[in-house]
Amino acid sequence: MNATAVLNALRPWEPARRPAVIPIKWAWPAYASATLQLIYAGQKGYYAVQGRLGIPGGPSVPASQYAEVSDVALAQWTLASLGLLSAVIALAAVRPWGGLVPRPLLLLGLWGTVVPAVAGQIHVAGEVLFASGPAGWSGGAAVQGFAGLGLWLAMAWFFTRRRGHGAPAAARTA
Repeated sequence: MNATAVLNALRPWEPARRPAVIPIKWAWPAYASATLQLIYAGQKGYYAVQGRLGIPGGPSVPASQYAEVSDVALAQWTLASLGLLSAVIALAAVRPWGGLVPRPLLLLGLWGTVVPAVAGQIHVAGEVLFASGPAGWSGGAAVQGFAGLGLWLAMAWFFTRRRGHGAPAAARTA
């Protein structure tokens, strides 16, 4: 074993990507998405404390659905924790500590959340436009949902396109 190999083995671990601060012109969708996710988590936590199903701005939940859910508070706290996880994922895409997360894992988190979000927005839009289910979904809820989805898509797209940002110059030119 040569001296270079020994020094490399003794060097402290370094992340695959160098943590870097992302300029606000690329990071604003992530900050806005994280804010919306924190608001969602707060709303779900508020409903969990009250032992209620649903979401503010959504229709009132019929009593029959309460019978189908064994623990209403646990269901709402679970959704609140998913909102917090989404906020962390959004911030990891633009904050320096996000560079410690492997890029493929972060991409999976960013794009993997799009599928259920799109499905939910299709459902809300159908309820607002066609009123096929219980009344109560407001147009404002649909607009808020589409705005949040648009911000998330912009953030995921910016992160995907920002290949190599913060990497050493030698790695980018190799």
